[in-house]
Amino acid sequence: MIAGIKVEEEIIRDLERLDIELYARGQHGYWASLRIEPDLISRIKEAQKE
Repeated sequence: MIAGIKVEEEIIRDLERLDIELYARGQHGYWASLRIEPDLISRIKEAQKE
């Protein structure tokens, strides 16, 4: 568990350094189910649905 915590701290620092924000949908967010998509790709996909 200690190794997992260290990895999470490193990931969080990297994300902050890169100015990346994460949004978890729902009430329970888990690293195992985390999906990161660039905002632009999400916007394009959403626009194509219309």
